[in-house]
Amino acid sequence: MARHKEFDQEKALESALDLFWTKGYERTSIQDLCTELGIHRGSLYDTFGDKYALFVACLDRFQHNSQEKYYSILTEEGATKELLERFFGKVIDSSMNNDTKRRGCFMTNAAMEVAATDPVVSGRVEAYAIHVESLFYQFLLRAQKNGDVKGKHNLRELARFLANTKQGLHVMGKTAHDRSVLEDVCKVALSVVV
Repeated sequence: MARHKEFDQEKALESALDLFWTKGYERTSIQDLCTELGIHRGSLYDTFGDKYALFVACLDRFQHNSQEKYYSILTEEGATKELLERFFGKVIDSSMNNDTKRRGCFMTNAAMEVAATDPVVSGRVEAYAIHVESLFYQFLLRAQKNGDVKGKHNLRELARFLANTKQGLHVMGKTAHDRSVLEDVCKVALSVVV
């Protein structure tokens, strides 16, 4: 008879995500995970598979969480410029937050650390990038209907530009001490779009 799992799997997954985000994939050991999650190795393997499978599950969880944290703003009604200012303001807040140890974007970190040599992680990162681009594209379609988008670039190009700006802010936020540095990037990005 199988033993009942005596821990909250969702909470454990969030803890693993936090640990991988802070330390990276390579620097996180199985023992680190067991300690952080408060479970034994056997429970970790039985529930999540190996470290790699848990990391991939964390990538999926991050994509789900980021929808709530940032991207819901892009679905709201309102002035295009104000929505983008709020969106990028949240990105800057998150990027420069010392409570989160200025970890940047988990997906970007995974892209830089693991994706170049791992096709599964690369696929997850690429799917995330396509998803983010699509969210910006849908946002820009609505903005264009309202007459808020400058006509110099096509919407797909602008969506890719905004997605890249968002990821770049996370990277810059890891080391920038002056918020105005990141705000300057946002000002230029907004001037290209609206």
